[in-house]
Amino acid sequence: MKQFDSIPLTHEAQIGLARRHIIRSAVELGFSELQLAEMEIVVKELGTNALKFARGTGRIYYAVADPALEPRGIEIIYLDKGPGIEDVAMAIGDGYSTTGSLGAGLGAIKRMSDEFYIYSALDSATRRLPLYGRTTHGTAIAFRKRANREDEAPRAVPGLWAGMTRPAEGQTQNGDAYLVRCQGNRLLLAMIDGLGHGEAASDCARAAIATIEKNITQPLEPIIRATHEALREMRGAVMGLAAIDRAAGTVEYAGIGNTDFRIIGGRERLRFISLNGTLGSRLDRVKVFKESLPRVATMIMATDGISERWDVENYPGLLGLHPQLFCATVMRDFSRPNDDATILCGRLRL
Repeated sequence: MKQFDSIPLTHEAQIGLARRHIIRSAVELGFSELQLAEMEIVVKELGTNALKFARGTGRIYYAVADPALEPRGIEIIYLDKGPGIEDVAMAIGDGYSTTGSLGAGLGAIKRMSDEFYIYSALDSATRRLPLYGRTTHGTAIAFRKRANREDEAPRAVPGLWAGMTRPAEGQTQNGDAYLVRCQGNRLLLAMIDGLGHGEAASDCARAAIATIEKNITQPLEPIIRATHEALREMRGAVMGLAAIDRAAGTVEYAGIGNTDFRIIGGRERLRFISLNGTLGSRLDRVKVFKESLPRVATMIMATDGISERWDVENYPGLLGLHPQLFCATVMRDFSRPNDDATILCGRLRL
């Protein structure tokens, strides 16, 4: 699981701070001097763009890659609620500028990446229809750099997966956690939200993950009951748990407490409900729902730190891009600052 740290980009000193933190993480992973220099340029370009265009809303996130899903390396995500980019393809080409500069920023970032993804929605296209007081305009960029450029994407988990999690504002410990594991044709997804915030909530989330991994081959109900027992002396947690059978083309889901799980495939939409309860405190019953999967399925799980009012229709074209952009954009627009927030998104072809 990737643990993102973040720094706002509202003045020049924060660009330097972000650069130092990211380079420190990269050094520990063994990046070469050339790669470190390239990452310094990337952070500077993102920060400069934020100061010019983001209207004080720019923020940079960074994390060490999740070894279960990605090659060893660094991931940088840039988010803003600025006016958006009218022509993304033109903006990432060298020579494009709206301010009289050389216009090499986004093009340089793309060239220095091992993976580069961008999504942008115009302020003018979304501002007239605010969603419950929220808007969906702005720019999201995902940049990935591998410590070893010969590394290939891991094959242990089929499909394309991404997750994003962060603690509540003012907290250093995150009470949320997610898990993606594959054994044979079975793919197991878990989303855990430890009650409250801080260290106690984080301990619950880690204990839940450890219990799930210990019981990874079990059906969903025994996993949930084992997690309930493991958390009895702790604060407690809520959890969503899904098992995908790729051979049968089916998904099973069981949830306790407030977690969100949706599957989108073409025009098909599936949304699963969770039962009331708290693992470690109150577990009246477990109900396992089972559905057939669409041929190409996008699966999204989230904790209640992200409002359930998001709708993929409000992000034209986003679902066809990398899942990390989806996670980042929904996190930006629908997360609650005073709560831990986590979202997991994956695309699977059966």
